[in-house]
Amino acid sequence: MSDKPVGVKIVVSSEEGFDEYAQLIKKRVEAGSSAYPDFLTIDGGDGGSGAAPLEMMMTVGMTISKALYVVDKALKDVGVREKVKVIASEKVLTPDDAIVLFGIGADFVAIARAFMMSAGCIRARECSGAHGRHCPVGLATQDKKKRASFLVDKKARNIASYHEQLIHGIQGLLAIMGVNSLEKLSKKNLIFKDKAGKTYQDVDAYFEAMLSE
Repeated sequence: MSDKPVGVKIVVSSEEGFDEYAQLIKKRVEAGSSAYPDFLTIDGGDGGSGAAPLEMMMTVGMTISKALYVVDKALKDVGVREKVKVIASEKVLTPDDAIVLFGIGADFVAIARAFMMSAGCIRARECSGAHGRHCPVGLATQDKKKRASFLVDKKARNIASYHEQLIHGIQGLLAIMGVNSLEKLSKKNLIFKDKAGKTYQDVDAYFEAMLSE
């Protein structure tokens, strides 16, 4: 055993489906077993890599905010939330995207799309030879000719700049909330609006309404 954390990446399709998963984790914790995930990466239904089949992108599973709410609540309900870290992943592009997910309950956010775009990805969906073609910008390919055109030093600076501005933006949002650390951020700092324009200051009420639709 390496003693390194082991986790699972899943897409949540229903409350009932994840409740079963949470109960299984609870059962193993109560039995004194360590055979449960150290972390869960929750991928939203509006995510997916550029090479994912179109019929699976933006159609399979709950959106990340709803899925994250379900996961956080279910793990708390069975008393194992502190045993499992939760990572949120799906179209996290801007500081407010991250703040919302941290507020709902994420311990971490996973960002792929935004970093790829800052590196020059144009979302051509031809990653690494998919469909017999190669990434036109030379980013996600093993084709030596395509790779030779990728300006590594320049793109590295773009990526670093994006990351720096993302962190700066998150810090700015925390400041206007009067919060000095992510650990102090909670659902109480968030406000949601539904499709009809109704505003919810009670985030739990908002998600319960969304899940009952």
